[in-house]
Amino acid sequence: MDISKKLKDVRESKGLSLEELSEKCGREVDLIQGWEDGSIVPSASDLIGLSKVYEMTMDEMIYNDAEAPEYNAENGTYKNISSNTGDTIKTGNKGRGFTKGEKITLIIFPVLCFAVFLVLGFTMGLWHPGWIVFVIIPIYYILIFVLRHIGNDAEEAVEEFLDENK
Repeated sequence: MDISKKLKDVRESKGLSLEELSEKCGREVDLIQGWEDGSIVPSASDLIGLSKVYEMTMDEMIYNDAEAPEYNAENGTYKNISSNTGDTIKTGNKGRGFTKGEKITLIIFPVLCFAVFLVLGFTMGLWHPGWIVFVIIPIYYILIFVLRHIGNDAEEAVEEFLDENK
């Protein structure tokens, strides 16, 4: 079901007019009409606000019962989500950002570079050429992101290869 139609159906099922909903969620009537006619896509924060006004979960508000994804907390997967493969989608850390350890590493490197800059400056008087150390920081981040991306692609390629050769 289209999100715009679903938002309109939910509002009408709750017996709210556009003006009443506008007052409750603090948004203009024209914006709400745009959500419902599909000309404007509601932001995530707007959807959260609507779910609070409607006293519904996001899944209840957005999906029909048959479309709602089933979450299995035990193995961290969602079922019923349409994807290119139609398979169950894993919701682990892959593609969602960095782990706590990786974040700490990303923070420590610039601090380490700053410490090297201070040591070069105070012990050897190399303040002016020492700034070159700071050029290493963006290079480090670029390498981390590129290698991480290559790692994910390689992991997926190995999984595909193993699946095909079972």
